[in-house]
Amino acid sequence: MAGGKETPRQKMIGMMYLVLTALLALNVSSAILEKFAIVNTTLEGLVDEDKTKSEAKLAAIEKSTSADPKVLEAIDRAKKVRELSKTMVDYLDGVKKEIKTSSDKKILEGEDLVANTNNAEEVMLNETRPTGKEYEKRLKDYVKSLNDIMKLKKPFEKLNKKAEDFAEFKGNAHQTSKNFLEFSFEGTPTMAAVAIVSQMQTEVLEYEAAALDTLNKITKGVVYEVDQLVPMVQAETNSVVAGNYYEGDLFVAGAASGAAPEMFKDGQKLQLEDKDVGLSSKVKMGKIKFMASASNYVDGIAKMSYKVKINLQGRPPMDRIIDYKVIKPVAVFGSAAAATLYRDCGTEVQVTIQGLTDLSSLDLSIPAEQGKSYKLAPGKFAILPTRAQCNVTVLLGGQSIGLQKFETQDAPMPIAKLMAGPNTIDVAKGAPAGTASLRIEPEIIDQIFAKNNNKDNKYFVSGLVLQINGGSPITIRSGTIPLSQYNLRKGDNVSVSQVQVQRPSYDGSTKQVNGSKMNVNFRIN
Repeated sequence: MAGGKETPRQKMIGMMYLVLTALLALNVSSAILEKFAIVNTTLEGLVDEDKTKSEAKLAAIEKSTSADPKVLEAIDRAKKVRELSKTMVDYLDGVKKEIKTSSDKKILEGEDLVANTNNAEEVMLNETRPTGKEYEKRLKDYVKSLNDIMKLKKPFEKLNKKAEDFAEFKGNAHQTSKNFLEFSFEGTPTMAAVAIVSQMQTEVLEYEAAALDTLNKITKGVVYEVDQLVPMVQAETNSVVAGNYYEGDLFVAGAASGAAPEMFKDGQKLQLEDKDVGLSSKVKMGKIKFMASASNYVDGIAKMSYKVKINLQGRPPMDRIIDYKVIKPVAVFGSAAAATLYRDCGTEVQVTIQGLTDLSSLDLSIPAEQGKSYKLAPGKFAILPTRAQCNVTVLLGGQSIGLQKFETQDAPMPIAKLMAGPNTIDVAKGAPAGTASLRIEPEIIDQIFAKNNNKDNKYFVSGLVLQINGGSPITIRSGTIPLSQYNLRKGDNVSVSQVQVQRPSYDGSTKQVNGSKMNVNFRIN
């Protein structure tokens, strides 16, 4: 392990690493490789933590306001140390990626990585590849550059250590005869090699930490004590449409690490969360979320507020009133069919509210004597009026936010369409002699109704009265006229009257339709 101040966790991981390395050198079972995967994960976690700490240390050093030339020089050296170490750690990430890349350019992962035993040697010890030699050179150059920057009385030790540099291997002639690369990677499975490079990254960052700590003493970089605390709420906006959730984060401006505040909204204790506020810092914040509503709107806007309180040990309670605005929601019926509703028919309409994204709490209400409505999806409804006027109340979370009045009209009456098979018969020209049968089909002229009322526009004929040459009425219980049964001849007159028309309704019932326009007279030609 490198010098510098190590945490107990770092010491533990270092010891585990050395023990596993020793076992590996003794050709212990390959099950050890699974432990290397665990150690590598922990090492990479330490690398991420150490990088964050280094950035914070550099930021503290840079905050020094002293104009002393020694301080300015120390700040410049700290920047160089951080850049040098960052470049080295990034380079080692590349080495690990190359070690995990097989000869067919596939990245080894999971079981494939743990089971691979030859890739590390092919990458790091192959004389035809520069990776291994470059790796050792970079380690040497890093230590030399760091020592040149720091100019310490006791310089940093080399990182390219061989077996003879470790007490654990001094009695092992087989290992001490190896150079640095052979000791690190000869006979080393890929997973273990990756862990070795991760361990090297922690060594680099420990050197960096020691260097920055030394420079920090020169610049007297400090974490400033906060002497003023102000409750703040961080929200997306202070104007919210009623029916939307107001969301904000209550926090202490200038909060110090380790503080454990209690936070309240209108007397109710809030759940605290650690929020990232940049520069790798986290602050405890109280989660505020409630459904916005109001009744005292002025020009469509209501001014609202709520009270927050923060308790910190050793300080008086901090109270503040947070103001926000509630915008009155306005429902818009967006369907083109909304302008034309037909009695006893279902018209599907889309209802939107500007600024409101969650329409799940939106609903419609219609007086029972005027009709009914169905909720099809959030913001989508079917309206079935039964009276000349239909008053639709828009509800949001059970509260009325507006009234939409619709004038309704009867479903359109169809006209007769005379059909022979797939062909339409021109009534003025008559039906050809020898036609076996004809059908009377309803035809809808109102195209708005035909387009927007798909469940109500399926008209059909359920019965009619037939007369031939003014003879006795013949009742037929369908829309089909079996001409062949009546021995019709050219010149005969056929009269169709009392046509009974029905249609299925949106609600599943069957409705009677006025078929007065369905009467038709034609000749047999």
